[in-house]
Amino acid sequence: MLRVAILDDHPAVLAGLRRLIEAEHDMEVVAAAATPAELAKQMDGIRVNVLVLDYDLAAADGLSYCQRVKSRPHPPRIVIYSADATPALTLAARAAQADGVIAKADPIPLLLASIRRVVQGHAVMPPLRHEAYEALIARIDDEDLPILAMLLDGESLDAIAATLRIDRTEVGWRAQRIVGRLRRRIRMASDEPAAETAGVGAGGSRSPR
Repeated sequence: MLRVAILDDHPAVLAGLRRLIEAEHDMEVVAAAATPAELAKQMDGIRVNVLVLDYDLAAADGLSYCQRVKSRPHPPRIVIYSADATPALTLAARAAQADGVIAKADPIPLLLASIRRVVQGHAVMPPLRHEAYEALIARIDDEDLPILAMLLDGESLDAIAATLRIDRTEVGWRAQRIVGRLRRRIRMASDEPAAETAGVGAGGSRSPR
């Protein structure tokens, strides 16, 4: 049985997701909350397989929270569930070590399938066009590009530190800097006409390096 936690500050989304996930024969929702503090209280030491995480939280930053969770020993798989699955969010989520990004406009069966796939070790990300990728990494410092490439390949912070022979703490704050730069692009994209970010469909391909 897959143990799933949900963090979403929209009451209707939270209740709807809980009902739909619990209807699956191989899943159970062990915690469903609107804030990280409430989620931690509900979990109370329970280990989960997958966290479904809203990106745009009123009381917290979803990407920073993802990074914090992923820095812990034996973290769950994380699927970012967002109303705006833009190229910038796709890249930022992967840099934050999320395992998947699903748009809230996508069919629920896609989310359920994605939960199962990330548990199996697959990354479930919207495809990212090469030109969009190049435009986004142009905002990243050259010295951080090797770290970004390894994050996109799913490497842990410990593995990156060992490979690059730098302190793990430095890798952590540089990863935060990368996500911060990309987060600004997400905010900018949210103010652009929808047509400029159209055509980014859900799929199972990994982000390009």
